[in-house]
Amino acid sequence: MKQIRTQDAVGHALIHDIVRIVIGEVKDTPFRRGHVIREEDIPKLLDLGKEHIYVMEPSDEGFLHEEDVARALYDIAGGDYMHDGPMAQGKIEAIADVDGLLMVNVEKLHAINSIGELTIVTKLNHTPVKAGDKIGGMRCIPLLLEEEQVEAAKRIGGPVLNIKPFVRKTMGIVTTGSEVFEGRIKDAFTPIIEERCAAFGVEKIAHEIVTDNTDDIVAAISKVKQAGADIIFCTGGMSVDPDDLTPGAIKRYADTVVTYGLPVLPGSMVCIAYCADGTPILGVPGGVLFSKPTAFDAILPRLIANDIITKEDCIAMGHGGFLTR
Repeated sequence: MKQIRTQDAVGHALIHDIVRIVIGEVKDTPFRRGHVIREEDIPKLLDLGKEHIYVMEPSDEGFLHEEDVARALYDIAGGDYMHDGPMAQGKIEAIADVDGLLMVNVEKLHAINSIGELTIVTKLNHTPVKAGDKIGGMRCIPLLLEEEQVEAAKRIGGPVLNIKPFVRKTMGIVTTGSEVFEGRIKDAFTPIIEERCAAFGVEKIAHEIVTDNTDDIVAAISKVKQAGADIIFCTGGMSVDPDDLTPGAIKRYADTVVTYGLPVLPGSMVCIAYCADGTPILGVPGGVLFSKPTAFDAILPRLIANDIITKEDCIAMGHGGFLTR
């Protein structure tokens, strides 16, 4: 790039945005890339501390401008159900089109960010997002970047980001416990599950309350499944006491049990299972009554987005699974 005194820059076009920051008041961009400097701009540029501007020179062949790099990175990284926001200060952002679960290909993200001075920044993998949320940003560090770095990113390929829309809209709840069945205590689980599922647009369509009897629990699971529930929650009886029968009933009814127990605290006594047609069954531990977030909150968005959970996924949740308010 060639450096020119600002007082001599009239008629030259800026090759980058110029930002104005007044602490606690404003951050804006009074001069954008491509702006042709006029005589009346000189005092404003000097007030911003810009004693020089820079213009491209022919020797800059083989380099890409930061905005062109950001655009290329979005084209590589962007996936389904998202769009790009406006270019600003050499950066472009990815914005969600739908409510859903953010899926990040962490391996590709690390590979691209290891090339050199390319930068892709994302929210955490498996973060629930809403339409309009910003989910990631792309830029490079210098104003001009060797084109070969972008070519290396293209060879890694994408997408880095995808969104799985929330698709499961109904739920059934099986409440176990003779004390609830007989009316000695009030069912505390159901209102909590309804509240947390409502944030994802999931509606309760079936609810069964049964005694601590394996046959009764299995029959209740079958009943809410036949009612058309997209997700089945079983509450109560999820501990390791001999009379806690819910995990065994889930195992008897389900086609596949992924796990009973999860390396997440609080709420580790979770059971994750699937019916033969893919309907998930979640055994909900008692920690949900007292804490938020819990393992329930970590798992719930994935079930609603129909993101099939494997045993390997469960093991990986130990990293970051110590949840706090």
